[in-house]
Amino acid sequence: MRQQVLRFLRVEERPAVPPDAGPTLVTFRASRRFLTLSVIEWLPKQLGGLVGLVVSLAALGVLDLSFPSFLQFGRVEDWLDGIDIQTLSFTLTGPTILLILESFAVGGYVIQLVVTGLLLKPGWEMRWYMVSDECLRIREGLFRVREQTMTVANIQNMNIRQGPLQRLLGLAELEVHTAGGGVKGDEKQQTADLHVGHFRGLEDAWALRGRLRLALARCRDAGLGDPDDASGVMGGGGGPDERSLADTAHALRDEARRLRAVLEEQGRGHGA
Repeated sequence: MRQQVLRFLRVEERPAVPPDAGPTLVTFRASRRFLTLSVIEWLPKQLGGLVGLVVSLAALGVLDLSFPSFLQFGRVEDWLDGIDIQTLSFTLTGPTILLILESFAVGGYVIQLVVTGLLLKPGWEMRWYMVSDECLRIREGLFRVREQTMTVANIQNMNIRQGPLQRLLGLAELEVHTAGGGVKGDEKQQTADLHVGHFRGLEDAWALRGRLRLALARCRDAGLGDPDDASGVMGGGGGPDERSLADTAHALRDEARRLRAVLEEQGRGHGA
């Protein structure tokens, strides 16, 4: 069923490998806990929609709810009483119009409830991350596919974000900023999101950041990227002496190993 839907939408299940990915490329999805987080965030929205539906039905006269006097403006059922509209070959009366409004309200809510609920898992399944020492690729979306490819050498800053729900589920988001290419004014506002990548739903965002720091350090040593940005991304201060660089490299190597172990464990889980 999923393959048929993807074929109909003309969407590949996995993103294409970036041309300059190199042998260190690792492909993985967001943690399955991210699907749980999506469901938790989806439920309050549906509850809010249900409350709005109940209030609308009360206004239409379907439900008899008691409101404070200052909120009682009369029911739509009373407003439509006596309406008789002649259109084409049939007549629209007040009760008929009311029935149509009720049907649209209830039907619209039920349809969006089912559709958005069914799309939660495919939305998680179609979120892919590709990371190598040379480049990154983020692909997300089902109906509207969004794919970003960024060069590691152009990374300027990396931030880790973790809200209360993410902390509860052991997840975090890694936000990667790359060079903006000198865009100015309105064009900068329109294209700013193209230079920010969001790795959402990671179980070990710190390990991924460590691997990218190590890859970026190698790029700096090879003379790639902007040397002025090295201190900001590496998170260090002071001069680039050999001892500090060696200590940082060892620490980042350990974080990269942790990331590889996490990704291998996730890969075995998806394969099962």
